[in-house]
Amino acid sequence: MTPTKITVFFYNRLFDPLIMGNFWVFIADIQTRLPDQFQFHFITYENDANPLTNTQRIQLAEMKRLGVDWTPLPWHPGAGARNKMTDIFAGFRAVAWQRAKGSRHVVSYNSVAGSFSYLYARVLGMRLYMYSYEPHSEYSLDNGILSESSLQYRALHALERRAAQFATVISSGTRFMQARLEHDWEVKARFFKIPSVTDERKFAFDGAVRAARRAELGLTDDRKVLLYPGKFGGLYYDVEVAQMFRWLLDADPTLFFLVLTPQPPETVKAMFEEAGVPPESYTVRRADYDDVPAWFWAADFGVIAVPAGPSKRFISNIKVGEYLCAGLPFLITEGVSEDYLFAREYDVGVVVKSFDEPSIRGAWPEMRALFDEDQTALRVRCTRAGRAYRGFETLRPPVVVNKDVRSFMRPALNLLIH
Repeated sequence: MTPTKITVFFYNRLFDPLIMGNFWVFIADIQTRLPDQFQFHFITYENDANPLTNTQRIQLAEMKRLGVDWTPLPWHPGAGARNKMTDIFAGFRAVAWQRAKGSRHVVSYNSVAGSFSYLYARVLGMRLYMYSYEPHSEYSLDNGILSESSLQYRALHALERRAAQFATVISSGTRFMQARLEHDWEVKARFFKIPSVTDERKFAFDGAVRAARRAELGLTDDRKVLLYPGKFGGLYYDVEVAQMFRWLLDADPTLFFLVLTPQPPETVKAMFEEAGVPPESYTVRRADYDDVPAWFWAADFGVIAVPAGPSKRFISNIKVGEYLCAGLPFLITEGVSEDYLFAREYDVGVVVKSFDEPSIRGAWPEMRALFDEDQTALRVRCTRAGRAYRGFETLRPPVVVNKDVRSFMRPALNLLIH
């Protein structure tokens, strides 16, 4: 049987943690369990400043072995229209080339790539599956990046809605997006609720590594560590993260903050200095995707730095699953995804209205109660909750059809190609 060719379009780099920790896990599972049924071709945008590491080259060879080819395109940084149009046209040429080679189906990852892919699929006569569809234009509105009257917002929002109306299949992470698409917009696409999930095996707690990493940081075993792995600004809190930690330090001066970020450490350190955080109370590091879990195990509490806003109920934070599967409770703002509801229901997190001073100071008693619990028991509770809520195995229903074991994503692909 000739494999069905499927083009996968990302407006990310190939080894972005969101791709490797989420989407690639699904594709690798399908290609391992059901070999020779699909031939995937990934199209990504790469930055010369971040060349592939030796580990990534090995993984690229494994992708090739599993039936995944790759076209890297040069990424043009900045929000300028000229750079964006250059990227759009480069993507179109790459997708059109795959269409000429027999690919009639395109899968997009995230809503910006979904909008690009909608334009490509409409012009090229391809069927579209929008994976991890979220309203990026509305996130920009809630975070003050765009105004509701701006041409950019109105164009992006209209494009996102038209893409949803055009798509054959859509998946997203929350019941709120399902209601938006099926009831408010009445889209014809088949919807699959697929939250961002975590490979729980990768994040399974390792006490020996925890001890080694904490020793590297010069931390005693009883010192409590908050963790934030992510970016500052844009769709996330910025200086508010440093201010949040300053207020928590007032409650417990022994706390330590571990920041893992791709942003320049000097910029982050300047924010913490401005907030009055002593340099001995935090560190700023970079970490490759494969090295991230070791730092999670060194911590005791995770931070989700997403501001509240009407659109944030549509988010599906991959960090929540990673925190929980690593045994960490988390701090989150009210109204973000379904995660804040889960934190309260299963007592695995603390919910605040925002990262302002009254909310953070008011949250400390709940955080301290979690810190004061038996940490082994807390870790077990978080891990079990994480596996049930965001573990990869929960999204692989044991469905067998004609002796064919189907992963959860297989029905979505079947609908796309038939």
